[in-house]
Amino acid sequence: MVHWDGDGRKDLLVGRADGLVTLFLNVGTDDAPHFDGGSPVQVGAPEAKSDLDVGARATPRTIDWDGDGRKDLVVGAYDGRLRLYLNEGTDDAPDFHTEQIIQAAGVDLVVPTLRSSPDVVDLTHDGRKDVLVGNTEGQLLLYENTGTNELPDFSGHTEITADGAPLDLPSSARSRPFVCHWGSDGVPDVLIGAGDGLVRFYSGTDVLTGVSPTGAVAAATLRAPRPNPFRPATTVPFGLDGPRRARLTVHDVTGRRIATLVDRALGAGPHEAIWDGRDDAGRAAPAGVYLVRLESDGMVASRRIVRLR
Repeated sequence: MVHWDGDGRKDLLVGRADGLVTLFLNVGTDDAPHFDGGSPVQVGAPEAKSDLDVGARATPRTIDWDGDGRKDLVVGAYDGRLRLYLNEGTDDAPDFHTEQIIQAAGVDLVVPTLRSSPDVVDLTHDGRKDVLVGNTEGQLLLYENTGTNELPDFSGHTEITADGAPLDLPSSARSRPFVCHWGSDGVPDVLIGAGDGLVRFYSGTDVLTGVSPTGAVAAATLRAPRPNPFRPATTVPFGLDGPRRARLTVHDVTGRRIATLVDRALGAGPHEAIWDGRDDAGRAAPAGVYLVRLESDGMVASRRIVRLR
């Protein structure tokens, strides 16, 4: 599901077995969707458009890849590569001119055992979008972003584990992950579709207790925002064990920074900041899920918050 054309109604973006991607626009309402007959997403110069085609097993994701405020497309495929289509139009009228292959260490990123199926989200809570990918054998692989949020870069992958063992669904499962916040603990969870038709749920472990890179006890703590969910504002409490610089920011679920609440040196003890639901430019942020992120003395911690309409 994606809000494709800016009319406030959810649309449907479908990857196909033949490698094409079809867009079904919602001609009903957002609460009672009804879709048109569909049309292929196209790529190329304005005078030379052709259907976007990744060969086979297209798995599309919309994401603002380069931080320009416009939705781009990342599409997995049978060959294991991830193709990137940057939006040269507007966020409400996407226009894709070229196809790029996402790179890792200067070569094409090819997911082991092929059938790449990506989700793009900041899983490491460092403010940079990462890529989580399923594959033919039912694994879940994390490509951590070693570049920036606006210019992602990748060097390799790590296997996601479940109960201490690498996640590996039975047989040729063709895992397809969807990162979500199923519960209210602020920790990302994962839904995984598979070739057997089942949808599996994996609850995320607690990544909110910050530790420094050396393993020392965190010098700062980020407590639960209140109220949460909220309208129109929420208070974010946090604490420091000594005088130090603290940075408190709000991000959307892709990792893009929305607002900076605190960025200065503070004394020891409890502190709090208020987010009024606006971005750094003073514009009201849309209703949805956000992450409040605290950085201090090498520690990073985050909490999930929900802004209501």
